[in-house]
Amino acid sequence: MSSSRRATPRRLVRPATVVGGLFLLLVVLALLAIPFLSAPGHAEDARTELTAAKDALDAGDTDEAVAAVERAREETDDLQGSVQGIGGDVWSWVPVAGGPVRDVRRLGNALDELVAVAETGVRILPQVRGEESTLVNDGNVDIEVLESVIDDLREVSTRLADAQAELADVADSRPVVGGRLAEARDQAQGEVDPLADGLESIDPLLDHLPKILGRDASRQYLVALLNPAEMLFSGGTPQTFVTVDLDRGRLSMGETVDLSTAPGAAQPRYWRKVSGNPLHRGKMKPALATMAPDWRVSGNELANAWRSLRGRRLAGVVVIDVVAISRLLDVSGPLEVPTLGTLTGDNLVEKLIGSYDDYPEPAQRKAVNRALAPVFVDRLLSGNDPVGTGRSLGQAADERRFALFFRSPEEQAVFDDLGLTGRLSDTEHDYIGVFTQNKVPSKSDYWQRRTVSTDVVVRKDGSARVRMEVEVHNDSPPYVQPVPDPGQGYFTRWNTLSIAPFLPTGATFDSVAVDGEPLQTSPRNFFGRYFIRPEIEFAPQARHTLAVTYDVPAAAVRDGDGLAYRLAIDPQGMVDPQGVRVRVSFPRGYAVDDELPDGWSTRGGRVATYTTDALETIESFEILAHP
Repeated sequence: MSSSRRATPRRLVRPATVVGGLFLLLVVLALLAIPFLSAPGHAEDARTELTAAKDALDAGDTDEAVAAVERAREETDDLQGSVQGIGGDVWSWVPVAGGPVRDVRRLGNALDELVAVAETGVRILPQVRGEESTLVNDGNVDIEVLESVIDDLREVSTRLADAQAELADVADSRPVVGGRLAEARDQAQGEVDPLADGLESIDPLLDHLPKILGRDASRQYLVALLNPAEMLFSGGTPQTFVTVDLDRGRLSMGETVDLSTAPGAAQPRYWRKVSGNPLHRGKMKPALATMAPDWRVSGNELANAWRSLRGRRLAGVVVIDVVAISRLLDVSGPLEVPTLGTLTGDNLVEKLIGSYDDYPEPAQRKAVNRALAPVFVDRLLSGNDPVGTGRSLGQAADERRFALFFRSPEEQAVFDDLGLTGRLSDTEHDYIGVFTQNKVPSKSDYWQRRTVSTDVVVRKDGSARVRMEVEVHNDSPPYVQPVPDPGQGYFTRWNTLSIAPFLPTGATFDSVAVDGEPLQTSPRNFFGRYFIRPEIEFAPQARHTLAVTYDVPAAAVRDGDGLAYRLAIDPQGMVDPQGVRVRVSFPRGYAVDDELPDGWSTRGGRVATYTTDALETIESFEILAHP
C-alpha cells in the first residue's frame, strides 16, 4: 500500500493586502519625513544668524554677536532634531531617497560644528580684544589666559576638521534633488576651508608663542623703525631703536635711541658676520648692518651688530617702516606727538619724512622719531584690535615693510612659513628683484620714482633671454634752504644710488649698460643669485636707466604639450612703489592661453604682458601657452 503526502495549501496574498501594506509604509515614511520639511528653513535661518554675528563682531558689538550666535544655536538644534531622529534613521535606509537624506544629515552635522566654532569665538574674543581684554593689559600678556585661548583654538581646529569631513561625504548629485545639496556643500566649504586653512597655518606658532613671550625665561628683542626716505637694499634705513624685554609676558621697554645717541652706532666695528653674506666685509658701521635685501640675513646682522654694541644676546628683531606704521594708525587710531601734532594714517608719512625743510634742526626730527618708537610698541601690544593689527602687519610683510627675525631656528622657521620674515621669494624660474641703496647720506629717496621693465624671450627648452631696464627718476622739488645745496644731508635734492638687480637663481649676466653706455661690472653671488650694484649720481629731476641682459636656465617648464612661464616679483619698501612692465614672448607656434592672472593681457598671439604702476606686494605668476 503506497503512502502519499498531502500538500499544504499555499496561502495566497491578495493584491489588496499588498497595496494596503505599501500604503501603510508610505504613510509611516511620510509621517517620519514631516520634520524634514522644516530643515531647509532652519538651516537658512542659522546661516543668516551666523552672518549677523560676524557683522556684529566687525562692528565691535560683542553683545549682539553673542545674541546672534545663540539664535543660530536654536535654529541648528531644531534642524538636528528634525533630521537626526528616528525618522532620519529610517529614511536614510530607503532606496533612492536614502542618499539625499544622508547628505542632509551631513550638512546638518557640519552646520552644528560651525555654530560650535562661533560659540567658542564669541566666548574667547572678549578675552583677547578691547578694553575688557584679560589677555593683554597695559602691554603685558597673561600667559595663563594665552594658553587657555590656544587650547580653545585647537578645539576650533578639531571642529572645523570634523565639519570638513562631513561636507566631503556629500555627493555631487542625488536622485530627485540633483545637485542642490552639492551646491549647499560647496557654499559651506567656501566658509569652512579658509578658516581651517588659516588655523592650520598658525598651528605651529601656537606651540611657540608662550615661549616667545618669555614664559620660560626673560627675552630681549630689538625694535627698529625704518626710514624709507633713505633706502638700503633691505628697505628703509633703521634709524630709531628701542629694546623690549618680556618676562612671563610682562613687558618693559629700554631707552629709545637713534644713530646719533646710540654709542658706537656710527663707528666702524667688527661683529659676527652672517656666513655667506657678500654685503658684509670687514669693519662696518652698525648703521649699515641691514644692506642685504633678505631680512633673514639683515635681521641676523642687526642682532649681531647690536650685541657688539650692548653686549646682550637678542632673542630677535622686529623691523617696521614709517609707511607700515601709518597703515597701523588706520586700525589703532591717531597719535598725538610733540611738535608734529595729530598724526593719522593719512598724514604721518608726509609729516615725519616728507617735510624735512620744516625742521631746520635735525635734533627736533630725531626727538620726534624717538617718541614714535615706544608708541608703536604700545599700539602693537595694546590688544584693542588684535585681528585688525594682525591684518595690517600681514599686509606690511607682503609689502616688505615689516619683518621679524628670531635667533631660534625653530621659531624663525615658524614665522618664515607665515611669510613674516622678509625673505626674498623662493623660485627656480624667472624673478624680478630690484633694490636701490642710498650711497650718500640723504633723504632724497622720498622722491625716488622707479619703473622696472623686462622683455622675456622664452625658448622651446624653457630657458629665456631677458632684457631688463631700470629707469629711476629723482623727482625732487626745488631746493629751498638759504645756503647752496651740499649734495647730501637732510635737505639736499641730489641722490647717489647703488642700483642692484638680483637675478633668478642660476641666471647669469650677459651685458650691462647705463644710459646706453656699456659698463664693466663684477657680479657677486647672494646665496645663489647673482647681482650687480653700479653707482649712479642723480641731479635734481635727473633720470637714468640701467639696462641688463641675462639668461635664465628654467624660466618656463613643460606643461603637457605647452610651456608654463613662472615669475616671482619682490617689491622694495619705497615711499612711492615702483612700476613694473613685463613682456613675455613664447616660441613661434605657441599661443598664450586666454585665462590669465590679474594684471596680465594678451592679444591672442604668443605674447603676454603685465603692467602695474605700483607694485605694492610680493607677486607670483604662471602664464600658460600651448601649440
